[in-house]
Amino acid sequence: MKNLLFPVLIASLLFGLTACGDEQPEPEHVYPPVDLHQTAISLEQSAFFENLSGLCGETFVGESTYPEDGDHVLVGTELRTHLSECDDNMVRIELIRDGDYWHGAWVVEKRDNGLHLYHDHLGEERTMDDLGEDDYHGYGGYASDTGSATRQYFEADDVTAEMIPVAATNVWMMELDLENDRFIYYLERDDQPRFRAELYRQ
Repeated sequence: MKNLLFPVLIASLLFGLTACGDEQPEPEHVYPPVDLHQTAISLEQSAFFENLSGLCGETFVGESTYPEDGDHVLVGTELRTHLSECDDNMVRIELIRDGDYWHGAWVVEKRDNGLHLYHDHLGEERTMDDLGEDDYHGYGGYASDTGSATRQYFEADDVTAEMIPVAATNVWMMELDLENDRFIYYLERDDQPRFRAELYRQ
């Protein structure tokens, strides 16, 4: 008789606990916070940006190594870059030719769509009203997924393709040779070299 009562008692207890559980509200689930402002910047692009930011305030001096065409405005002249302004999302690199503020600046930015290179041709005193018909400003592109912590390739974006149709295939490369204090800027179009410069930290 005792052997029969024990299983009945256990079953009654289990039923009671289950019934009580049904009457209790389910506990709230606690989820980790979600970052709704995520960007498309890869680890390699982020590392490159950090390496570039680490050079803020530095000046690099050098010259073009390609092309050899003496008619090119940046050939056969001293080129000087100065990383003049940096924050968590932007690095501004001034470009000076023979002591004159010629080109303006290269601006590397973290944007929602990825790491972006922007060519600012306005200089310190010019405005958009000063631009001529063939005087382009604001072209550039987003970094591809083929770069590294010391080298990034920026492919022409839609704005550039619309502004300068022949530049739709442009790819700009920036390389930081940290061991040799060297900065390399390279441009190709239609898979062919168009411009290259080497500059060394002063």
